[in-house]
Amino acid sequence: MRKLLLPIILMFIVIIGAASFFTACQSQDYEDNSSFRAIPARTPLIIEIPDFGSFLDRIDPENPMVSELEQFIQLQAFFTDTRDVKTQFEASNPLRKVLSNKSVLVAFNAEGKNNVGSLFVTSLNDRKEKTDLMDYFSSLPDAKKGGISSHDYDNEQIYQLKTGDTELHFAFKDGVLLFSRYVLFVEEAIRQMAVENLTDDQQLQNLYATVSSSSDFNLYIQHERFPALIADLAPRDFRKQIQLFGNFSDWTELDVNMKNTELLLNGFSFSNDVNNYLAVFRGQKAARSNIAQVLSAKTSLFVNLTLDDLPAFYINYEEYLKKQGLYYARETQLKKMERYSKVPFNKLFTEIAKNEFAIAFGTVTQNDPATNRFFIAEVKGQSLAREKLIPVLDNYAKANNTSLQQLQSDYQIQNARSFSIYQFPFSNLPELLFGQVFSGVESNFLCFYDNYLIFADNSTALKNYIHDLVLSETLERDIQFQNFNEQLSSRSSFSFYLNFSKAFYLSNYYLNEKAAKAVADHEQSIRKFQAVSWQFSENSGQFLNNLYLKYDPILKEEPQTVWQSKLESTVAIKPQLVINHDDQANKEVIIQDNKNQLYLINKEGVSLWKLPLPGKIMSEIYQIDYYRNGKLQYLFNTQNQLHLIDREGNNVDRYPINFRSPATNGVAVFDYDNNRNYRFFVASENKQVYAYDREGKLVSGWDFKGTDGLVSTPVKHFRVAAKDYLVCADQYKTYILDRRGDTRVKTSGNFEHSQNDLYLVQTAQTAIATTDVNGLIHLQYFNGQHETVNVGSFGKEHFFGTEDLNGDGKTDFFFADGNKLFAFTDKGKKIFTREFNMNISSKPNSYLFANNDRKIGVVCRDENRVYLVNSDGSLYDGFPLHGNTDFTIGYFNRSNPYFNLVVGNEDNSFYNYQVE
Repeated sequence: MRKLLLPIILMFIVIIGAASFFTACQSQDYEDNSSFRAIPARTPLIIEIPDFGSFLDRIDPENPMVSELEQFIQLQAFFTDTRDVKTQFEASNPLRKVLSNKSVLVAFNAEGKNNVGSLFVTSLNDRKEKTDLMDYFSSLPDAKKGGISSHDYDNEQIYQLKTGDTELHFAFKDGVLLFSRYVLFVEEAIRQMAVENLTDDQQLQNLYATVSSSSDFNLYIQHERFPALIADLAPRDFRKQIQLFGNFSDWTELDVNMKNTELLLNGFSFSNDVNNYLAVFRGQKAARSNIAQVLSAKTSLFVNLTLDDLPAFYINYEEYLKKQGLYYARETQLKKMERYSKVPFNKLFTEIAKNEFAIAFGTVTQNDPATNRFFIAEVKGQSLAREKLIPVLDNYAKANNTSLQQLQSDYQIQNARSFSIYQFPFSNLPELLFGQVFSGVESNFLCFYDNYLIFADNSTALKNYIHDLVLSETLERDIQFQNFNEQLSSRSSFSFYLNFSKAFYLSNYYLNEKAAKAVADHEQSIRKFQAVSWQFSENSGQFLNNLYLKYDPILKEEPQTVWQSKLESTVAIKPQLVINHDDQANKEVIIQDNKNQLYLINKEGVSLWKLPLPGKIMSEIYQIDYYRNGKLQYLFNTQNQLHLIDREGNNVDRYPINFRSPATNGVAVFDYDNNRNYRFFVASENKQVYAYDREGKLVSGWDFKGTDGLVSTPVKHFRVAAKDYLVCADQYKTYILDRRGDTRVKTSGNFEHSQNDLYLVQTAQTAIATTDVNGLIHLQYFNGQHETVNVGSFGKEHFFGTEDLNGDGKTDFFFADGNKLFAFTDKGKKIFTREFNMNISSKPNSYLFANNDRKIGVVCRDENRVYLVNSDGSLYDGFPLHGNTDFTIGYFNRSNPYFNLVVGNEDNSFYNYQVE
């Protein structure tokens, strides 16, 4: 699967390398530039700087892209050297006079085991320029102290200049100045000038003739040698695959034009050898792509082929495989498929396929970056595709003693629209059909969507993908992609797209540990590079490349999944972020699934322990300091027991405590005087409200006589005007008590309560607020008076909550009823109404962001989507997200520049998203 890294690594290295050299001006004729004679023949990457003085002027720390690139350790030495040269340019008129308008070549080669070094080469006009440069080097303070020396090499003098901890080696050979940090590079250049060199490479000469005079600088890539430059970035078992990139072409030249936030590269790849991968695309006319119409808006990476002649592509591809010695391995696998297709599968596929084929990566998670991947194939018609493919699946089922029905499941979505999803038994189909560039995707599940076949590596990912398409949440409709796409060529045969932020965690999969750590250390810098694209198509017998890199320092990406964790069942309760008393800088998450397993999971998504419970947790999970020693435990209740569990997953002392009667609400925990003298209150089926002390014993001073009906919402504690009030409600009555359980306020408003909580609110005066079954808001004041606020009629199962949404110091009210969310002021004036695609499945929760910025969280379980709504009713950027439970927003670590959102999902997992 990792073979897909080949184009990724190429684009990343070329573009970052290119962005290191900013210049402007023109090219010159190849014959006039003898500098190429000194470039070692083994060099994989050459950068030509047409005007060295202009180049130095553009190394400006105020340039935002330059500023970010300077953060990378791999480029810091280059920028340091460049600034040193720039300083000398500004201080030395002779140096500036000689080199200012020179064309300079920079050759990059592997140096040692893990480094990449550079050799600088420029032609001198006459001996006077050599004399001026020698006078300059000799006049440097370090040279006067004896820091300059020389030695003879192949009848040439190589000079060594020590400046501080740095050594510079330079030489003059046949009117060419050579300099590098590495003496071996200078020696190699001297040897190269005496033998056959790049000036004798006819293909490079032809390529040089295509260079644009308006480009800022130019890149030359020798593909056969290029893998040596990047092999050390990959894991050891993957380095052989990188060598395959040497077969892409012979030479590529790219003209580079740069702006403050953009880098545009275009140029030709020359390929005269049928061994090259580009030969596969011979005869294919560039065509317009419509693939973004069927790519999810969550797409982080895609590779797209637009082929106007699929049979010709297969003929060329098979010839390429024969040259590479890979033909028979593919044929063997296709023969296995032919047992069920009855005809060669590639022939069958050609009969149904149209022009566009792509692989796409969806959400890339930190702990499992190789999932959520898709293969998309355009077909001539869905009916024809079904007619050809369903019998293949049926034949496979029969041969394996099962049935087609066993391979099929139905996915029903909005408006009763249903899709059949089939288990597909040939997981490597994308690679078999289109080669190693499509090897990053497993085709384990298949769905027919309009005139496309959509394959995925897992069924849940496929459902989410189809869901996005049905709701038109596509890449084509994504505003950021639309703006990016304006700079791309409208027609091509091959397209590659990578969103740096969305695909960030691919580095954990495709790079070795050292390289991945370097990427992680500069996460914020990398995320500011929005995206990169690469397109190519045949043009006048050669191949035209177009590359585009977009940088945006204030880009706001949609929330990204940091990791996902699998449970034994779906999530049963709202995940909660909890304090780790052994490492208070990093929080953890505690959660229960529908098999009643309780999990504690750390900030990396690793489960620390799993504990079976006798039932579902009915309450919030509280953290208390039972031993009063700074160590925290988890307190909660199930229907029949009160539990107290330590951080290791063990019961504390005499816990769990058996209830005298089954609980009807979640336990409430109060610490009246903040002295850890806890009180726990639970209502029961016998209509009693029990008070327990810290040790789980009944409180002797609590003398409440019981309720008329069952209490289903938690007991609340309010402190108003220095008085404590304990408040609960049954179906028709609200009870306002003191600490002993005696009535403190006689309530006058009796009504049929909804199943919503009691809230302390600030309206005209402090009051207790809840709703009746019709949605009428009831305000119970602490002087015994009662008042109502009518904002409209709602269904019996409506949800109700309170919060100061508009920041005026008064409490506002919000309702969820059916598929609508409403918000009102304390006077009943509507703030907003928002409608969702499906019904809201649980009470919306409010969240506080910076500067008193309140937002409301909404869950639509049947849609498997969660939403975050701004206080004006607009949807927060990046939402909805996948999930189907109440969610918590907070920090796993305060040093993070983003919030964490944890939520359960329908596939027995829960997600940790990052939210800006």
